Amino acid sequence: MSAPAPEAATDLVLDHVTMVRRGLTLVEDLSLTVRPGQTLAVTGPSGAGKTTLLRAVSGLSPTDAGSVRRPDGRLSQVFQEPRLLPWYSAHRNISLIVHGPAPDLAAVQWLERVGLASAGHLPPARLSGGMRQRVAIARALAASPTLLLVDEPFSALDRPLAASLRADLMALLADQDVVTVWVTHDPQEAEEVSHLHLHLDGPPGTWHLDT
Repeated sequence: MSAPAPEAATDLVLDHVTMVRRGLTLVEDLSLTVRPGQTLAVTGPSGAGKTTLLRAVSGLSPTDAGSVRRPDGRLSQVFQEPRLLPWYSAHRNISLIVHGPAPDLAAVQWLERVGLASAGHLPPARLSGGMRQRVAIARALAASPTLLLVDEPFSALDRPLAASLRADLMALLADQDVVTVWVTHDPQEAEEVSHLHLHLDGPPGTWHLDT
């Protein structure tokens, strides 16, 4: 009789993580768990280790001690720059990453959800900055991720537009059973979006976690 298959990992678990860069301890002995449907906001001054931590969570950067266990499944990211493929339409930028029997239909549905139903045929160069970021959000969520990394996605936009897009993304995430890590320089944004709020102090690696 074969052994039962192990259960899929659903949580993001950081277990006694320490990260040292250029001889400086950015994070020391950090442990936390983020469950599906929860958002962890990460704040801190420039150079405190926010991006370094995000790279460790994504698997692109090693930890110096401790471990990072990611949810099984797909990882998606939303950056400050939308990073759309300029030679494809908004629709094609989304449909390319959809796994399933009807990627074109899924792309249409996601464009509708982000308020761009009539702009799917346009290339990124013909979209405004806010519209490009909406396509990037739709693309990230259309991949059906189990882990979503959000890195200062609205910092290049004016405050009213940033607030509108932030509200839209929060509404979309409310329907997704996804673990989200959201890096921001804005403490108010962190409070609005998060279930957990991690503030990094930088060297010597101290931090504060509000739950």
